[in-house]
Amino acid sequence: MQIKPNQLIFCFFTFYLASPTVAQSPSLQELQQRCDQAREVKIAPLREDAIEECITSNPRRRNVEEFCERFYSDFGQGGRTESGHFRQPMFNDLPECKAFHEAERQNRDSGRSR
Repeated sequence: MQIKPNQLIFCFFTFYLASPTVAQSPSLQELQQRCDQAREVKIAPLREDAIEECITSNPRRRNVEEFCERFYSDFGQGGRTESGHFRQPMFNDLPECKAFHEAERQNRDSGRSR
């Protein structure tokens, strides 16, 4: 009996997913999604408030709603300031984010020890 390459890949993939380490620990991507979702719950009301304030403070501007929504679309995400400094994302200290950053650090450190 000859095993086809796609059957071998399927068997390997099934074994990989069934292994205890993969089955028990969430991936970095899953942890990052959890962090992003938890942060978004906290940031969304603040973003809406900032957009509303922008709209009310610029009543004569054309397309003010569109402008304010676009201006604040990345509200709370962090990044670079105009002077080149780094601004931390808001609510990066939530438990979900701490778990993600710790797993990311462990993954980075395990790569160095190889």
